[in-house]
Order: sequence, then C-alpha cells, then structure tokens
Amino acid sequence: MPVITAAPPAPGAAPPEASPAPAAVSSRRPEEVWFSFAEMWTRGEYEAMYALLTPAARDRTGPDRFARYYRELGEMASLQRVIVEVTSSLVREDLAQIGYRSLLVTGSFGTITQDHALTMERHQNDWLVDWHPGLVLSELSDGDSLDLEKTDNLRGAIYDREGSPLAVLGSRVVVGVVPGEIEDEATLLSVLAEVLGDEPQSIKDAYVKALRPDWFMPVGELSSEQVQEHYARLSTLGGVLLRERAVRYYPEGATTSHLTGYVGVISESQLGTMRAEGYVEDDVVGQTGLEQSFEAELAGQRGARLLVRSSSREVRAVVAEKTAVPSQNLYTTIDLDLQRAAMRALEGVRGAVVALDPRNGQVLAVAANPTFDANAMVQGLSGSAWAELLADEGRPLVNRATQSELPPGSVFKVVTESAALDAGVVNPDSTFFCPGSWSGLGESWTVKCWLPSGHGTLTLEEGLVHSCNTVFAEVGSRLDGHDRDALPRWAREYGFGASPGLRGLPASTGLVPDTAWRSRTLGQAWFPGDTVNMAIGQGALLVTPLQVAGMIAAVAAQGRRYRPYLALSFGPPGNPSSTATEPELVGELPLAEYHLSSIRQSLVDGCMSYGGTAYASLGSLPVPVAGKTGTAENPGAAPHAWFAGYAPADDPVIAVAVVVEYGGQGSLVAAPLFRQVIETYLELA
Repeated sequence: MPVITAAPPAPGAAPPEASPAPAAVSSRRPEEVWFSFAEMWTRGEYEAMYALLTPAARDRTGPDRFARYYRELGEMASLQRVIVEVTSSLVREDLAQIGYRSLLVTGSFGTITQDHALTMERHQNDWLVDWHPGLVLSELSDGDSLDLEKTDNLRGAIYDREGSPLAVLGSRVVVGVVPGEIEDEATLLSVLAEVLGDEPQSIKDAYVKALRPDWFMPVGELSSEQVQEHYARLSTLGGVLLRERAVRYYPEGATTSHLTGYVGVISESQLGTMRAEGYVEDDVVGQTGLEQSFEAELAGQRGARLLVRSSSREVRAVVAEKTAVPSQNLYTTIDLDLQRAAMRALEGVRGAVVALDPRNGQVLAVAANPTFDANAMVQGLSGSAWAELLADEGRPLVNRATQSELPPGSVFKVVTESAALDAGVVNPDSTFFCPGSWSGLGESWTVKCWLPSGHGTLTLEEGLVHSCNTVFAEVGSRLDGHDRDALPRWAREYGFGASPGLRGLPASTGLVPDTAWRSRTLGQAWFPGDTVNMAIGQGALLVTPLQVAGMIAAVAAQGRRYRPYLALSFGPPGNPSSTATEPELVGELPLAEYHLSSIRQSLVDGCMSYGGTAYASLGSLPVPVAGKTGTAENPGAAPHAWFAGYAPADDPVIAVAVVVEYGGQGSLVAAPLFRQVIETYLELA
C-alpha cells in the first residue's frame, strides 16, 4: 500500500481563522481527521475511511464504489507513496475548508501532483469528510470510472553476432475442447490422450470446469509440426478446436539454453520488485540467462494512459501518460557455428567450453553439458518433469561454464610462473632436477610428478612445457619463503577469486585461499605446503571455466585483460543494430615483457614441440597454437581434465578453456576438444 506522509502547511499558507467555539467542541482539529483518513488509506482500511464520511456523502456513494476508486488507482498506477501537504485551512463553527496538495508517487507514471479543496463538517463532536470522487483524483466526478489503457511492446529478439536467431517470437497451437460440441467423448479422450501424452482423466478434468457448454477450454499445446502430424485425426473430432498463440521460441534449443535462458510468467516475488516498473500479474519476463539480465532492453516499457471515463465510456480526461520505451533486439557476441561445435564437443560428458576473443573480451561461445531445452520451459513442465530436472545428479540447470568451481590443476602453473618470475625467485633459465617426486618439505610430505621415472634436469621454461610437478612444487616453496602472499596476489591479477563482471549470465567467483582466509575460515596458520599445493593448482584453490578462459586470454593479449561481455549491440525491432558495446580494459598484468614472452613460448612448445603435454593432440594442426594442459586431482573420483589455449599462437584471435569433469588427463581428454573448437573457428577441418 502507498505511504501517506502528512506534511505541514506550505510556507505562506493562510493560517486557520479563529471561529467561535460551539457548545460541544471536537477533540480533534479538521486537519488531524483528514490525516487520519489518509493514513487509513495506506492500510487499506476502506470501511474505517467510509465511516468518516458525512451522511450526505454516504448517501451519494456506497461503500463498494467508494473503496473501488482507491483500490483501482493503486493497482492501475502502481501507487507507491502519497504525500499530502495542507496548503490552507479555514474553520468556521461547524464547517471547515481545507486546501491540500497531493503528490502521488507511482511506479507507472512517476509523480502525479494535484491540488484539491476539501469540505469537512462537524457531526457529534467530530469532523467528517464531505467526500466526492474528486478527492481521489481531481478529474473524477460522480458516475465516472478509472481506466488504464496500455500499449504493449513485442519482446525483442536475441541474435548471434551475424544475425542468426537465438530467441524469437514463435507460436504454439492450443488444443481446446468445447464441451457442448462433443460427439463421441470416449474417442475424443482416447485420441487427445495419445496426441498430448496426457491421461484421459486429466484432459476431462480440464474441460468439465467450463461454466457454459460453448466455452473453449484449453487441454494442452502442440507445436506446428505436431499439429501437421496429427491434423487429420484432430480435425474430425467433434468438440476439438485449435487456436494459435504467440510464444517465445528458441531455434537452437538445448544448444543455447544456458546462454539465452528462458521466459516465464512473472512470479509473486518478482512482481514485488518489478511492479514499480509497470509490470503486472501474468506478464511474461526473463527468468534466467540473457532473457533475465537484459529484461529491460528486450521488453522495453509499455506505454500507458490513466483515463477518466464517463458512464458512457467516453474519455473525459487523461490523468497521466507514459510514453512507451521501445523494446530492443539484442545482438550478442556469440558465434553460433562455434557454439554448436562446442556443444558437439561436450556430447556425452560433463563439462564446459568457454571461448573469448582475447583482443576485446567478446564471448564467442559459452557451452555447458548437461543442459536443458528452454522451449520445454516456455511450454511448461509438469510437476513430475520439473522434479525430475531438479533431482538430476548431472545438474542440467547449472551453467558449468560460469558457475562450476573446480581445482584447476596444472593450467594454473601459468600463474605460478608469472608470480615466481615477478618475485625474482627464478628466471626462465633456472634449472631443476626431477627424479619423479619432490620432498622439499620432508619425506612425509611428497609431491609426485605425473612421470614416475622423472624428467631429469629441466629449465623453468621446459618445466612448463612438460608440466613437471617437481619443478613447480620447488617454485612454490621458493615463493612461500619469499612472500607467501605473492601467489594469491598474482591469482587475483589474472582475475581469479573475483566476479568476472559478465553481464548476462550468473558467474561464480571461485576461491583464492591465502593466509587471511585460512585463519578466518579454518582458524589455522598458513603452511608452506599450502603454497606448494596452490602452485600446482591444487589445495583449496577453486576456479571457473570462464576465469580460466580469461587467464589464457590475458596471456594471448600480451598481458591485457578485458572484461568479458555478451552484448555486442542493441537495435529496435525491424532495424539494424544501432547501439554498440565498447570493450573495457580492466587491467594489465604487471609482468615484464620478456617474462611474459618466455611463458608464451613455453605454451607454444607444449602444443607444437615433441614431448609437450599437448603435442599428441595438437602438434599436427596446420597453424601453431599455444596452451596448457591440466589434470586436477579429485579425491575419491577421477581427476578433472583441463585445457586452456589460444590460436593462432603468433596472432591470437581466440582463447579457449575446456574442462571435462571426472574426465581424466587433460592432454588426452580436454586438448582434443580444444582442437575441435579451434578447427571450427579457424575453418581448419
């Protein structure tokens, strides 16, 4: 309900004139009674308000019509607050004239300001209101009614970067039964049950609710293709009618469902926050994904006029008007061919693929599996189907590309090497010896290398090429002795442990543990082993595929970090895109150029040189690529397979992160999926 604020008389307003005291004096001043009346409005106490009307006013207006004026104004204008300011007061014996200004703060029309004159009469020692409709709105008179005239927008479409549709206006066919026209109920129920995949009793329960035999009672919906398939049978059933209705349609189905999200009828909680923007019951709004994040642009704002109509329905006055804000089409940064390729690569596995343009932060593909079909959400799921979706252990409603938090394994060694080179505890040519394990913190605390026989003597650059745990455990130990906050600090330089700032999709922050976190969360001190674990991408460290893609994109872009974004441009329906989104540089890695060049060369050698961990999967590509494999240990289950890379290595136009949960080795599982994605984008296949 609106909040009524009783304001003092305005400066310069005439003070109340003195009047002879009557034989019986009211205990309240007229203004106090009026403010009490207004406060009752805020609480919806219409009966109590009505009791403060003079007998003559009650004779003119019944209680239902009285309450309807206030209730309809509140609903039609989305009334939020009412400010009442007394501007004048004249009291003479049993009559009072009060001038006041009302400021109606509404969600639909902004603030409506009106000036009113109010007459009050003294009855049995109290003041009563000589009420008339003009006290609600000055344009209202007896016999008038309020009306809300709305202008709706068609929801804007969502496209990929080349204009291929991702979300558009489609249609569904509503199957309905007219009870009075049924010829053979048994046959009707049998056919509809088969066609709609529903129980005969459920169908019958839907149409027997008709209050009249000529009512059209919806019993189910079909796609246009399904109607064509079953039309011959449906068209001969007496009592069955088909009607088309407009619906949101997602042409790519499950391929883009995590990306686009879906629309649905506004919920009670959503309406509580969106009513002020002009939304009403039964409006369809974005529920997840781009549909939700870009609701304002895709929906625009409906135009509206608050009208006063006479008893003959003629428009007597326009109380307030709001011009419609046109809906906008959203042109995304997504490359649909690449998105399809990423989803194909993930068939049969749990995982994610994120592809970025390292030159500007544009999201080229964001794929996650398992997934769901947004069209099924729009059509409406049964209670059992929804429960099954929620109970699915594969969590198909979770967008793994932006929300899964996993240990990164060896892809994180890029960060470790950056921190170590910057700290000066190593240089690219520093040498290490790998016997197959590292026991720098004592024999009871051993880090095993993935190659049991050991790599022998390696430089730091070679350690990254071969992903040697022994090398990076030693690097982590040296970092801990130099500055144990250096590695967490560098993780944050690469964007880990923070929101990526991506508008359009929900994104997790992951976790970058440090000394303060361990003390606050576990009540324990930080140990050298914690830094060593983090140095090889293990321990409490958690990252998302989007963050890993951002890390490798920064390396590809010579240290420049761009905020990832999905909205390429906007444009009104029927017109080309007009409002472009500019790339946003959020930071540059504070790493010497020759140190970054050393890391980049190791990433190329890891893919294109014999012995590199990704050579078997990527060495035969016709263009040079750069990247890092990762195999993240997962106690009690198979490790997560990672790969992060970019291409072409000498002039990168795409950076990709791939993760396959419980997939095994990154070199054998994730790197081949990276290859599929790269081959599609660079047209190599």
